[in-house]
Amino acid sequence: MLLLALLTLEGTSIDHNVSLWFFDAGTRSFPLRNNFLFDTVLHHWAKYAVILATVVAGIMTLLTWVIPALKPKRRLLLFVVMAMTLAPVAVTSLKQVTDRPCPWDLVEFGGSMPYTPLFQQRSLPHARGLCFPAGHASTGFALMAFYFAAFRERRHHLARAALILGVLTGLLLGLGRIAQGAHFVSHVLWAGLVCWLVMLTLHLLLPEASAERVATKDP
Repeated sequence: MLLLALLTLEGTSIDHNVSLWFFDAGTRSFPLRNNFLFDTVLHHWAKYAVILATVVAGIMTLLTWVIPALKPKRRLLLFVVMAMTLAPVAVTSLKQVTDRPCPWDLVEFGGSMPYTPLFQQRSLPHARGLCFPAGHASTGFALMAFYFAAFRERRHHLARAALILGVLTGLLLGLGRIAQGAHFVSHVLWAGLVCWLVMLTLHLLLPEASAERVATKDP
C-alpha cells in the first residue's frame, strides 16, 4: 500500500509544496539549513546515537560466545545488528545510482539544477545527485529492527511500541532534513519502505531462535 501511495505521490506537487513551507523566497534559501537543532542535534547526534545502539548490539552478540547466559539470544542479537546495519546501507547504496539532487540544488529552491521526475532520466551535463532516498531518515527507520526482534520473541505489545518508535524516529529525522532543504517527503517515505523490505527479508531468511532450538532437539 505504501508503494502505491509513493507512486501516486510522484504525480502530485506535494513534495514541492511541503518544502515550500520551509523555504524563504526572499533570500532564496532554507533558513533552517544550518540551525543547531536540525543540523547538529537531529542530523548528527541522533545518527550517532543509533550507530552507538548498533555497536552495543554488536558487542552483545560477540559476548554470546563468552557469557553462557547470553547464548540463547545470539540469533536475535545477530538479527538486530544485521537489520540495523543493512537497512541504512541499502538506502545509502541506492543513493549512489538514483542520481537525484536535493531540493536546495533545484532552481525553484535557489539552486541551479532543473527538477526531473523520479522515473525520468536527468539531462546531461549536471552535477551528480545523491539525495534519494533519504539516508539520514534511514538511521531512524533502522530502529524498526526492534519491532521484528520483539515479534520474534512473541512479545507483540512491545513489538507494536517498537514499530511506532522506529517509524516516528525515521519521520522525525526525515522532517528535520526536509526543513533544511536536503530532502523531499517522498525521499523520506521511500527510505522507510526500503528499510522495511530489507528487515522483512532478513526476518524471513533468518530462522528464529525458537525454531533453531526445536531443530537441535530432533533426532
